[in-house]
Amino acid sequence: MCLLEKNWSQASLSIRHAGLGLRSTVDLPLPCFLSSSHACKGLVNRLLPFLNLEIHYGDVNDATDNWYKQRDSSPLEKGIQAAWDDLACRDTLNSLLSTTNPWNHCRLLAAQESHTAAWLEAFPIASVGNLLSPDEFRIAIAL
Repeated sequence: MCLLEKNWSQASLSIRHAGLGLRSTVDLPLPCFLSSSHACKGLVNRLLPFLNLEIHYGDVNDATDNWYKQRDSSPLEKGIQAAWDDLACRDTLNSLLSTTNPWNHCRLLAAQESHTAAWLEAFPIASVGNLLSPDEFRIAIAL
């Protein structure tokens, strides 16, 4: 299946943000690095109290600067990866919502409803009747 860039942008969003949860390896490293750095900062301070972390946290500062080049805010809970990723997904979704036609706008809003993606958690078993054909799958993901 060939996807346009904006379709891939939607598919790579988390499920709760109208995506398929096919997370991109390009989108995840920055939230992962920032959350783990903030999460372990207190432990590093306890283990190495003599170490000035501000001097040794140059990579974290560079990553934070990179984050703010792409976004306006950072999460309140900086040590939780999902909080960073949630902001990134929301920004991508808002971008998709602002650049689509009314039909796609409604589709994106509907895809955010709570149980819309429940079918993604079902096991594809032909004997039970929940194995989708390629055409049915294409319709189900609405891309």
